[in-house]
Amino acid sequence: MKFRSKAVVIKLSVSDILKSKKFYEEILNFKTDDRYTLNSDGDYGTESYIQLYLGDKDEKTFMLGLYKDIETPFNPLPETGTVPSFIVDDIQATLNYFRASEVVIDVIDGVIINTNSSDEGYMDHFFFFRDPDNNSLVVRENILK
Repeated sequence: MKFRSKAVVIKLSVSDILKSKKFYEEILNFKTDDRYTLNSDGDYGTESYIQLYLGDKDEKTFMLGLYKDIETPFNPLPETGTVPSFIVDDIQATLNYFRASEVVIDVIDGVIINTNSSDEGYMDHFFFFRDPDNNSLVVRENILK
């Protein structure tokens, strides 16, 4: 038998479940899957969990699990870790939307939108942004040859 996963959920550490839930729902258009909510102590205390998804209810294309296991946002910022990437059609429009929504955007060596080229000649443009707990996330636009 080979391993076959039905889905992937990426867990992110958060300090305030409800604040994070609001960010992911309002800014990134996630929806809450109430079947997988654990409200520890009735006030979303330590070890609480909320699972969020993108896509429709039957075909979730991407899932995040917000887990209350830190007391305050990361400071200093983590240098490595899980960095979910969101693929978009128009990176500049997304950047403009995030700026208008006051999302924290990372500037790397004075550049906001960076570019990668694959060995095959395909390119992508990307930028990093932060959630309320300073978890790093990426927006990426894939560019064909």
